Amino acid sequence: MDPTARTDFHLLIASRVCTRTGDGFLRILAVMLVAAKSKDPMIAGLVLVFRYVCEILINAVSGPFIDRIHILTSLAISDLLRTIFSALLVAAVLSGSGYWLYLVLTFLGDFVFLFFKPASDKFVKVSFPVEEGTKILSQVDAINHMGNIGGYALASGLAGLIGPARAVMVAPFLFLLSMILVLRFRLSGESVIDYQKVRSKSYWASMSEGLRYTWTNVPLRLLLIGRSLVAIGRGAFTVLSVVYIANISKGLSAYGYFESSQSAGKVVVTALVIPLFLASRSTFLLTGGSLVVIAFSFYGFSLAREVVMACLIGALVGAGQAGEAVGIDAIINRYSEAHIQGRAKSTTSFGSRFFGLASMGVVYFLVSALEVPPGALFAWLGAFPLLGALVFFAGWRRELQMKPLHGEVNDVDDAR
Repeated sequence: MDPTARTDFHLLIASRVCTRTGDGFLRILAVMLVAAKSKDPMIAGLVLVFRYVCEILINAVSGPFIDRIHILTSLAISDLLRTIFSALLVAAVLSGSGYWLYLVLTFLGDFVFLFFKPASDKFVKVSFPVEEGTKILSQVDAINHMGNIGGYALASGLAGLIGPARAVMVAPFLFLLSMILVLRFRLSGESVIDYQKVRSKSYWASMSEGLRYTWTNVPLRLLLIGRSLVAIGRGAFTVLSVVYIANISKGLSAYGYFESSQSAGKVVVTALVIPLFLASRSTFLLTGGSLVVIAFSFYGFSLAREVVMACLIGALVGAGQAGEAVGIDAIINRYSEAHIQGRAKSTTSFGSRFFGLASMGVVYFLVSALEVPPGALFAWLGAFPLLGALVFFAGWRRELQMKPLHGEVNDVDDAR
């Protein structure tokens, strides 16, 4: 690895630890703060629903912006704005504001983080050969999940020790430190992107190009369809898990440990399993297999009657989600070009988030209006990851058919 690229990579890893610790820290504390104010776990679940809403809005508009902005600028703006919004959240908590303001500030922080999130994938695209993409993306994801675990544990620990209202004051410093690290990037590999050419097109022309590129690119089209199916089950699980944990633990004090268990599963898969055993395998096979794990974990979650068992199954859910996430990013890294990668990712993500939000709405109606027990809904959730897995296995089959014709499938030429 080039010395400059190595230094940049180490700085990226350090900055991701800081910003992901802050993200996980605020995610848990926001749920706790809203639950304490509203006295209702369904209202607290809105923190996670709002994150989904963020992703829908962002994926609809962010692609052309991300493709026009330098990587360093994107990541630095993200950390700066998250520092500001988390500081405002501290002020809101200390002033005794209503939970609606907590939701708004959490929404804005999530919006900023998710808007600029694809920039770290662009970093990998311009800094490493495509053959190393799956391994590098997995390593970055492992660091992200470790940061999340640290954030979840820190939030649960500090909240129990000094209370959520005081614990939240730590958050702005984590994002500020991340920004300082990002500002030291040099990114010599970014010269492969002709930003002047990308910016020469209007926003709408750029958006149309991204939509057309994604749909005419067979692997990306399969990715869009598969992700949309999976999101129906995952969206419902996001809400149901909050309510279910609240029911079996008589409150949300254990929710941070449940999130930590999911991240623990993600770390094992991204730090060990994928780099050692799956990095050279088909990205479609990796994604499809991960979805099968998620499907059976969803069913198993309905059988959990205590927090420890829920956390163990949560680790399996996290392991499957980690494999899915790395597989998806690796497919985009392999089959999209650097100058359009942001639009390709936002387009494939938009459909999944839209269907995920729709399933959340159905769950809220069933649980709140019809009083359907959350546990009764888990059994059917696994059907959607299984349907998504079939789509990704179809992509794997296509790759096997392409190899005898063109050799190893490594670039966008085989995507048409």
